[in-house]
Amino acid sequence: MFPKGFIGILSITTIGGLFGFPLSGLATMSSTNYEIWGDVIGVGGSETSQSALYQLQDTVGEAFAESATSTSASYGIKAGLRELQFLTVSIGASSVDLGALTTATTGSGSHTLSVATSAFNGVTVVVSGSTLTSGSDTIDAIGGTAAASAAGSEQFGINVVDNTSPNIGATRSPSGSNLAPAGAYATADQFAFSSGDTIASSSDPIPDTVLTVSYVANISSSTVSGTYTTTITYSVAPNY
Repeated sequence: MFPKGFIGILSITTIGGLFGFPLSGLATMSSTNYEIWGDVIGVGGSETSQSALYQLQDTVGEAFAESATSTSASYGIKAGLRELQFLTVSIGASSVDLGALTTATTGSGSHTLSVATSAFNGVTVVVSGSTLTSGSDTIDAIGGTAAASAAGSEQFGINVVDNTSPNIGATRSPSGSNLAPAGAYATADQFAFSSGDTIASSSDPIPDTVLTVSYVANISSSTVSGTYTTTITYSVAPNY
């Protein structure tokens, strides 16, 4: 019996005071270069800011716009309306089957992870979990230093780029998004896995960006037969 690998995926969104709104289907006007989200969506007007010399009835609007149109280190303005920031996350699969693992072949699989935010300082994506496990037996995780996939040696790792060996993964879409693969997870044909690592981050607001997370698993001649599983969590949080 060959060992089998199976990964359960759990996505957690850490919002931290942001308001989340779905993005699909909200763009009402667009061209090849521009997109205007929810032309006019206005609420509020009851908040009062005042001093001895003035009183201001605030309004809240343009909550669905993808990013502030005018920004500084501290503020963002959307055509005169205060922005409600958002963070949305979706994952393309709840599990990945790596198939039957042999000493001559690499088990592999992938899924998408989509993120969008208007948070001024962007977001950080963190992976957590454990390596593939069957009872008391485990397959060695590659760790925080990236390495190439090597059939015949115990390995479990991931990355967030397009690969040729094995042929899995994809470049983030859109490719110019500010949300980029990070650290050991950003090099093609190099994989890593260390719980708590940052796998992608941005420093600015981002449109809906699709990352592809790829997995590899290899066994050695001494790997005990069994069904190896793990649960991986992806946490996405705004940067402050």
